[in-house]
Amino acid sequence: MPQDGDVTAAESDSAAREGSAPLIIGVGASAGGLEAFQTLLSHLPERHDLALVLVQHLDPDHESLLPELLSKRTHTPVQSITDGMEVRPGNIYLIPPGSSLTLEGDRLRLQAFDSPRGLRRPIDRFLVSLAQSAGANATGIILSGTGSDGAVGVKAIKEAGGLVFVQDPKQAKYDGMPRSALATGAVDLVLPSSEMVDVLNDYYNRRSGIEPSIRNDAEFIERVAKHVRYRTGHDFSHYKEGTFLRRLAVRMSVLGIDTPAAYLKELIDNKAEAGRLFRDLLINVTAFFRDHEAFEALRENVIPKIVQSRDRDEEIRVWVPGCSTGQEAYSIAMLMADEARRVDAGPRIAVFGTDIDDDALRVARRGVYPNAIAEEVPAEYLERYFRPTPGGYEVAPTLRDIVRFSNQSIVKDPPFSKIDLVSCRNVTIYFDQVLQDLAIRVFHYALREDGFLFIGPSENPPVLQRYFTDFVAGARIFRRRAGPARPLNLPNIGVPTITPVGQRDAMASEFQQRSYEQALLDHHVPPYIVLNLSNEVIYASDGAARYLAVKPGATKTGVLHLIRPELEGVARRLVNLAPERGERSEREYQGEIDGKPVRLVLTLERLEDDTTLLVLRDYLDLRDDRPGHGEADDGGITDYVRDLEEQLDGARQTIRTTVEELETSNEELKSSNEEMMSMNEELQSANEELSTINEELQNKVAELNEVNSDLSNFIHSTRIPTVFLDEDLRLRSFTPEAQTVFRFVEQDKGRRIDDIGADIDLPTVVRLSQEVLATGQAQEAELQTADGRAEMVLRVLPYRTESAPVAGVVFTLTDVTELRAGAREIEHQRAQAQKNLAEIEELYRVSPQAMALIDRDMRFLRVNRRMAEIDGVSIDEHFGRTVADVMPRLGDQMAPPVREVFERGEPVLDRRISGHTEAHPEQERVWEVDWYPIMEHGAVRAVGVNVRDVTHQADMSRELQRVMKELQHRVKNMLSNVLALVNRARREATTDVEVFETLAKRIEALANTHKLLTTANWGAARIRDILEPELSAVYGADRVRLRGPDLLLNARATLSVGMAIHELATNAAKYGAFSNAGGTVALSWSRLDEGEGEIVRMVWEEGGGPEVSGQGRQGFGSQLIVSTIEGGLEGRVEMDWRREGLRCTIEFDYDLARENLLDVSADAAE
Repeated sequence: MPQDGDVTAAESDSAAREGSAPLIIGVGASAGGLEAFQTLLSHLPERHDLALVLVQHLDPDHESLLPELLSKRTHTPVQSITDGMEVRPGNIYLIPPGSSLTLEGDRLRLQAFDSPRGLRRPIDRFLVSLAQSAGANATGIILSGTGSDGAVGVKAIKEAGGLVFVQDPKQAKYDGMPRSALATGAVDLVLPSSEMVDVLNDYYNRRSGIEPSIRNDAEFIERVAKHVRYRTGHDFSHYKEGTFLRRLAVRMSVLGIDTPAAYLKELIDNKAEAGRLFRDLLINVTAFFRDHEAFEALRENVIPKIVQSRDRDEEIRVWVPGCSTGQEAYSIAMLMADEARRVDAGPRIAVFGTDIDDDALRVARRGVYPNAIAEEVPAEYLERYFRPTPGGYEVAPTLRDIVRFSNQSIVKDPPFSKIDLVSCRNVTIYFDQVLQDLAIRVFHYALREDGFLFIGPSENPPVLQRYFTDFVAGARIFRRRAGPARPLNLPNIGVPTITPVGQRDAMASEFQQRSYEQALLDHHVPPYIVLNLSNEVIYASDGAARYLAVKPGATKTGVLHLIRPELEGVARRLVNLAPERGERSEREYQGEIDGKPVRLVLTLERLEDDTTLLVLRDYLDLRDDRPGHGEADDGGITDYVRDLEEQLDGARQTIRTTVEELETSNEELKSSNEEMMSMNEELQSANEELSTINEELQNKVAELNEVNSDLSNFIHSTRIPTVFLDEDLRLRSFTPEAQTVFRFVEQDKGRRIDDIGADIDLPTVVRLSQEVLATGQAQEAELQTADGRAEMVLRVLPYRTESAPVAGVVFTLTDVTELRAGAREIEHQRAQAQKNLAEIEELYRVSPQAMALIDRDMRFLRVNRRMAEIDGVSIDEHFGRTVADVMPRLGDQMAPPVREVFERGEPVLDRRISGHTEAHPEQERVWEVDWYPIMEHGAVRAVGVNVRDVTHQADMSRELQRVMKELQHRVKNMLSNVLALVNRARREATTDVEVFETLAKRIEALANTHKLLTTANWGAARIRDILEPELSAVYGADRVRLRGPDLLLNARATLSVGMAIHELATNAAKYGAFSNAGGTVALSWSRLDEGEGEIVRMVWEEGGGPEVSGQGRQGFGSQLIVSTIEGGLEGRVEMDWRREGLRCTIEFDYDLARENLLDVSADAAE
């Protein structure tokens, strides 16, 4: 689980930075890095938005050739970093030799190294600063290199919600750095360097859209949580929602998955994915002594109290839930062991580290860490509690024996009991309130009556103060409130009981297998006992009970206490000769147990997890004539008893010598006692004299006490931290308020001030105090607390006495935080006001709207660029001139509203003026103008003018009115046509049905023609587009022949010709050619000039229809044709009722048509 909230607290704000900050990628490499860099950069596209910062271990004495070498492999600009350089997308930045690099905001900062060569870690330093500055936008890549530089940095990036890639160790030229990064558990993907760029681009393209898409999908989130619970046994439904969503979105992005459904499928199909998401949610990022000041407070204020409160035969119990890879548990174990070592005979110590991540616990049990921990662990602890290894450091056995790790959930497993200290730092910040409350109650239950709770700086569960009181508030150390532990009702958060059939069968099979194995162990394997590092029994098989016995007195779990007396000697020798890990040793015992002869071989084997297995084989019971191959014990303890007897003889001799020496000393003491009795008489006489003096002194002390009380009350009433030092700068006295700045306790009196912890800069205090002691002059300085939250004024004055002009110093600390903050706020507001004014000035200058300021004399005070453009006069030429001077053609319209605003004090808005200006004398323009008052002390000081050019809008308005008139005209004509059709149909038709059908068809024809014109925007329509829908499409192309040039008819001709052709076709369908199956119609048109101007002639000829008996009757259709052509187009219609069928000729002026030159002729088409 996570161990620190500092970086992760920034993660809750990272979403706000996404999209606005550049995507910065920190790339670290060492040996073999050039090749990896070249491969990585060669896959960058020509255009991209990534900013890559390359950090490599470079020789400080030689100029780097990296910029030149890498420029040849990429189109992206490669730059060597200079101090203060801004990071821009689409660039590559290289660290220069001999410099350390950090990121501050979006700027790169170079500093001189503060560590000797060989101990420098530039990759870690940059990646940590990248995590702090970029948050979730940070990406770290670790490439080839030796050592472990970068391991700390990738943990910081992971904790901030960023992305971590590591080059595949198999591909890396040197795999030290990649493997160290992998060991942190903070790596998202392991890839060849050639694939990283494509994955990065895909990740960033997907990431921005995934989190918003899943945020409101409650069903999806619930199903993911249930699946993780099913696979891992741990429920994340009460995990902090924001962090859960971000981690889930990162997993989806890394996998290249866009949709919730696709990710659910991945969870179901890929059993390992639930485990990967589980590990990402745990955020296993930790360090030794994380938050040094808090651990220092723990060391000074808590651990001594715990150690001193326990006797030597008692045990101190510490619980570290969420221990991750063990660093925090080992850190507290070191502090406890160091304090116990200081008091010589300290109590036993047991530190329990628990977590729900088995992978992290394996790392913790192994106790092997990279070289990077040298920056986290103090040098004395590193030397005392660690052993160097080729790849880093290994926890020494003395420390490993103290710490025990196990898989345990805070919220669902029973807690430990009788705990002295619970250290749970920044675990509950990832819980919602329900689990936070439960965790606090679990800790209260687990702790002793006077136990301590140590939590992270960002944690503040709502129920904390109900169960705990502040002990060291600044360090987040609390003490358990008195009272009995309340019963816990742990939630049943486990694997669901409903399991798919296939999986249920597999689980049943696994359960049966375990049952078989257990039966085998219980009935067919020799008795065995499992011991921990303290040789305590943690498990015994059923058969082992025969060889164990509980002895009178307090129950203990040590194997030597529990094993039968007959076997104690053999067991003791085995335990004293404990084998190394992976080795075994044996001893034999021949004798009787419960009156039965036995021949036991006891085998002790140290296992890989540091537990010890004690196996007891009875070869008589097994009917085995096994020859003795171990070292046999005659009666089990003969050799051991012989050794003990020899030691006992030596001890007796030593005691005898000591008694003789004591007897001699006793004689000397008797003689001295007689001399003391003689001296006592003299002392009694002196005591009487002293009693008199004492009375006088008591009176003097009473007077001094009264004066001291006055001084104390005065000092305390000031509520100012005050400290008194002697001439050697040793602490003499202090006010209670001084403890808010210094870590004073009463025992500190007499210690030098610079040996005592403080939250301010002690070297400055010491320097000024020494100057006061030397000069006798008061000194003053401004200081900040270590956390930067408070500012103080330090005043150091000489402490004067009657016997010495300067006998020490007294200094006070005045908190001026609010005063300075107020000054800074005033300065900030002033700067903000200047900024706002500058923005307004710029807005005024570049505004597309013309703006001006006019005084009572109608003179311009200010104008902007747009106003000058309208007037055709420069900005400077406006000042001091009147409106009439600058714009004589518009002055009469501009001046009256100005006077009106001055008189009434109210704005005049949206008034239009029009005319010509010097800038556009040839064109009349229209403007919309606002006049508004500029008030000062309740009076109108000036009038502001806003001018908007609305000439285009005015033109559009006039055009709209014209279009409306034309539309009204067309509608009126159309309604007139419809009304004429209705009137004729009523006169000619005999029934209402006939009227309706006739009208419907003719209006439909009219509508089709109208639709055709509308499509052509009421312009010209092709004649074929008029005829083909009416004839070929209805009666078939084989019965209709159309022939003629491709003419375009205007709107009037289109309507009339369409109506006429419709009537001819209707008549042919009823009485003519279309009424017979074999009837045909030929329709031709041509452009003619017969001396009276050009005309269009259309000829309708029917054939194959019924024989025409004589001149046809001119019905309604014929009359409609004549009226439409002759009335509407001023044309001519001639109808010839021939025997073989009707021939109709239509003529109208060619002005109503024109030839379509873009198309081919009808003849050519045929």
